Amino acid sequence: MASPAELNPDYRNHPDNRAGLDHIPGNWGLPVIGETFPMIKDVWKMVDEHYKQFGPISKLSAGFQKGLLVVGPDNYQKIYLDREQVFSTEMGYDRSIGQFYKGGLLMRDGDDHRFQRRMFQTAFKNEPMRGYVGMMNPILRQHMDAWQGKPDFLFFDAIKKALLEVGAKVFIGIDDLGEEADRMNRAFLDISEEGLMGLFKWDLPGLKFHKGMNGKRYMEKYFGDLIPVRRQGDGTDMLSFMCKEKMEDGSFFPDSDLIPHTSFLLFAAHDTTTSALCHMIFYTAKHPEWQDKLRAEAQALGKATLDYDDLDNLPLMELVFKEALRLRPSVSMMTRRTIAETELFGRNGEPVKIPADTMLFIPPVYNHTMPEYWDNPMQFDPMRFAPPREEHKRHSFSYVPFGGGAHKCIGMHFANMLAKCFMHQFLLNYKYSVAPDYNPHMEAFPLPKPGDNLPLKIERLQ
Repeated sequence: MASPAELNPDYRNHPDNRAGLDHIPGNWGLPVIGETFPMIKDVWKMVDEHYKQFGPISKLSAGFQKGLLVVGPDNYQKIYLDREQVFSTEMGYDRSIGQFYKGGLLMRDGDDHRFQRRMFQTAFKNEPMRGYVGMMNPILRQHMDAWQGKPDFLFFDAIKKALLEVGAKVFIGIDDLGEEADRMNRAFLDISEEGLMGLFKWDLPGLKFHKGMNGKRYMEKYFGDLIPVRRQGDGTDMLSFMCKEKMEDGSFFPDSDLIPHTSFLLFAAHDTTTSALCHMIFYTAKHPEWQDKLRAEAQALGKATLDYDDLDNLPLMELVFKEALRLRPSVSMMTRRTIAETELFGRNGEPVKIPADTMLFIPPVYNHTMPEYWDNPMQFDPMRFAPPREEHKRHSFSYVPFGGGAHKCIGMHFANMLAKCFMHQFLLNYKYSVAPDYNPHMEAFPLPKPGDNLPLKIERLQ
């Protein structure tokens, strides 16, 4: 049987479907902008209002795109597993991150995605991962040492800078970015905070989108110049491994594939782990009893830094990592677009027809707090992931911080490893706290984080 993509090979050239959705409950909100601003202000609240009023599937207009807001683990299971090959990630992100990272692994469909994933197979094997631990630990320690005594310490700013250096070393083999550090950080910020958040998607001077595109052009040139150097060297960074992977005919993957993969990989790993660590620190500062538990666990290992084989010996830290991502997943809104007509599940599981070329907005954070699957879902409670409770096993797609199916984040184990390596050192070296009654606005876009960048009081441990 032919796949939908084979029956509809021109789907990439189709406009988003905005018709044939009269049977879907909801409305498009304000003219042009729809519910863009309510979504940016509080995505969970917006989704909750939709779900309670309209059910698991409802109309949504946001960011100049019209489509359907979809919640519920049964729907996510069908979308992520995509056994009918009817949900396109490439077209789902085409008008958002796809404009800056087109050709990156996430923005690939079907056989093309499976083929391109081969480029990463060596870089994420156990032995290279062992090497990455050795690369990241001294960089993390160097940054932590510099934090001591800093007034007005903002954790988000500090960890973002540290993780950019970690990413430069581990992903592209650069020991010291030097002046390039500021340029690279600026490029990422221009893409995420300017380009992705700009309302007008025109590459014209003076517009936010233009700044984002300039960031993209800078990154493409930087990696384009670096690839031939890494291909000829003997480095153990990810780019060196990827450069040397070969296709079935024995030739290297072309630069036109490597450049977007590298740009997106560094962007995704840097931003998502920054977000994850911000929330791990936020919740363990708000709940100091958990900070004490994690510190005792770290001290029990008797090691200043973690080795790769230590990662599975931190069960409490694993629980906190999972719980922080449950409450504040590092990606606030995932997207897909249908290739052909399909069905999803509405109220009481009733089938709902979804036309071809329809955008789907998928907010993991709402699945993570549905009381049908989680006890006291708004409460920080890492033990919910431990036996015998294991609430995440009530439905295999109620917890999806890294997506699922063929497009499940290829860097999820790396993110877990980096978060644990940082937390281990930080806990051994610092006690940290937030102001009494600290309750910041939590941003969801472009990067989930406390809106005030998490002011933190840190005290050096003797």
